[in-house]
Amino acid sequence: MVETMQQTATPVENNHWIRKTHHRLSRFVRTERDRWARRADDIGEADHARLGDAVLRDAIRERASDIHLEPQHNGVRLRFRVDGVLMDTELLTTEQGQHLIRHFKVLSGLDPIATFRPHDARTTVDVDGEPVDIRLASAPCVFGEKLALRLLDQRRVKQRIDELGLGGSARDAIRSWLDSMSGMFLVCGPTGSGKTTTLYALLHELRVAERSVVTIEDPVEYQLEGITQMHVDHRHGVEFATGLRAMLRLDPDYLLLGEIRDEGSAEAALEAATSGCVLLSTLHSRNAVNVITALRNWKLADHELAATLEVVVAQRLVRQLCTECRVQRAPDDVERAWFESLNQPVPDAVWHAPGCDACAHLGYRGRTGLFEVWRLSEDDKQLIAEHGDVRALRERLRSRSDGSLIDDGLQKVADGETSVAEVRAHSGIMV
Repeated sequence: MVETMQQTATPVENNHWIRKTHHRLSRFVRTERDRWARRADDIGEADHARLGDAVLRDAIRERASDIHLEPQHNGVRLRFRVDGVLMDTELLTTEQGQHLIRHFKVLSGLDPIATFRPHDARTTVDVDGEPVDIRLASAPCVFGEKLALRLLDQRRVKQRIDELGLGGSARDAIRSWLDSMSGMFLVCGPTGSGKTTTLYALLHELRVAERSVVTIEDPVEYQLEGITQMHVDHRHGVEFATGLRAMLRLDPDYLLLGEIRDEGSAEAALEAATSGCVLLSTLHSRNAVNVITALRNWKLADHELAATLEVVVAQRLVRQLCTECRVQRAPDDVERAWFESLNQPVPDAVWHAPGCDACAHLGYRGRTGLFEVWRLSEDDKQLIAEHGDVRALRERLRSRSDGSLIDDGLQKVADGETSVAEVRAHSGIMV
């Protein structure tokens, strides 16, 4: 059973704490806390550094993507985002938390004194002999300054297309496009759905060719060998649209636009695609077909979309069941009702994982993608050019063998890759 704060409460933790606190995720931090308790009158800068190092070592060991330090009335809450889920790990004293926040600000070159304005910075630190890139953001809040640290894992950008979790037909559709690349390749989904990882996987396929690859991103999180990368710079007027047009003068073969977010960047993306470049980008959309609605809302003409849009990938990220402790059991009433709501047969057994030491008793370890890949056919393009509505496009897509996000989720549930609960959590935003 996962420990709760009440089970191991210290005086600062004994304040109606109701959420689970996953102490197993913060073993090094707890060791340092015990040291502080024994040497309460002899704490110095070296101790602050040791605590900061312990936080990073715990986060990296547990594969956390983000660290949050959140001041509140009775201390500073330490939280890790693991596999997309933000988990409480410790409640530090106010003194410990403030020292920790100042320590990380100094490491990143920021003024350690609390300010009334948000700040962000980037730095690289050494943890157990390995360099770790950190993007830091701070903001003043009611009980003090909150700090969020994004740990930039270079392994994310080393994934290849075959490692994303794509099913056979979806992978074949992308491979087919890679053999004769042209037009626009768009990836859609909510924030945190792995869109950038998918684009970087494509870049790995592209940079081996004798071609020029140029990107404009906000911000450039991962630096890639053999690729020209440009930052969005709002202070100097370099937005997605202006930067993309500037990139066209660099004689690129492939352009990556970090996000299509407004009418200006949509027009610039279309301009790039019609110039003969291959344009890769992301945008927010519930599913692949609704990308057409988003682009129409940004005043792109249907005949231009039909001429340039080639592939749309819709995706979500779900947690993977721990392979060490997953077992099958009969579906419960909630799971039965969910299958029935989808007009799907209720299986005799579904997979779940109760938790073990290998997954820190969370039941999950790692994430995989759910995908819907729409490789536009000539009939699809004709329907768009004739101003066909998205309902007709969606029916056309469903009538083919292309699987939807829900279909991919159901397959991964059947294969024991993820749980019914994970797919259910995302199913409301897939339709």
